[in-house]
Amino acid sequence: MSEQLDRKIRTARKSHTCDYCGQTIEKGEQYEWSKNIWEGTIFEWHNHLSCGRVASAIWDYVDPDDGMSDQDFQDGCREVCQRFICPDCPKWNKEYEDCDDDETYCIDMMDEFFKIHELYKSGKKGYYEIWKCREKAEDEGWKN
Repeated sequence: MSEQLDRKIRTARKSHTCDYCGQTIEKGEQYEWSKNIWEGTIFEWHNHLSCGRVASAIWDYVDPDDGMSDQDFQDGCREVCQRFICPDCPKWNKEYEDCDDDETYCIDMMDEFFKIHELYKSGKKGYYEIWKCREKAEDEGWKN
């Protein structure tokens, strides 16, 4: 598992690529920067603030053993979105049971969703954990 050595909220002086979603962090946009170490290698991580909040919300659902990679994040977003968010979304294609906007995985919609909802384990079925979604208690509001 990687260890975080430093973390800051910065304002981009140049464009960066978000290490979670792969989209551009624009010059002038606030983003999260961190310095990490994994297996003796130090590396930097850049992410949109919204991607960082969504990553925190789905961390246990994704259950990464060695940290959350970009692929873990994108796969987890796709699964969570299709399972809990998409059925009520206008971009959801009911005929194909797929999202018409699968390039961005609806990060902004997920960010809004997790302001008032949370995922939780409700049990196990064989080897699989059963995940459900509920509204957060009022005192557990979204932290920026």
